[in-house]
Amino acid sequence: MPYSVVSNHPECEGYAVVKSDTNELIGCHKTQAQAEDQLTAINIAEYGESRAEGYEPTAGMKSEAQKGLDWRSEFGRGGTEVGIARARDIVNGRSLSLDTVNRMVSFFARHEVDKKAEGFSPGEDGYPSNGRIAWALWGGDAGKSWSEKIANQNRSDDKTRFNTALQILKDLKKEI
Repeated sequence: MPYSVVSNHPECEGYAVVKSDTNELIGCHKTQAQAEDQLTAINIAEYGESRAEGYEPTAGMKSEAQKGLDWRSEFGRGGTEVGIARARDIVNGRSLSLDTVNRMVSFFARHEVDKKAEGFSPGEDGYPSNGRIAWALWGGDAGKSWSEKIANQNRSDDKTRFNTALQILKDLKKEI
């Protein structure tokens, strides 16, 4: 929800930070600079600074996802429609959103147990197992490490943005 600074809010003498669509008062300040500082803090905390539009799959992920599609075609099993779609996106080098990256992290966490099942590793009966095919569709071990790295970096970035916004608000409180 966008926010803005106005100088004519009925509940504020001075400069008000408001929700743009409802005119709800968020904060009231003596100076426009203080109001703009609060607006900056809100935007950093709520929206973050500019993030990449998406993240490019690696060559290892593409190779593994293609292997998964090939196995799925050959054996007619393993994975879901979502996994197939993910593999196609990876193989085609489509940029993956942070939301998709986080879903990948969740998939790998839920399916780590599949690596212990028979048929996951070459030479075992039933290779490739349904779990092995699904794992490949999501980019395999390369996809797991890639998605975890991006998710961890974004958690760190979010914490930094929150701390920056918090410091701006503390500085504002000192000025008032």
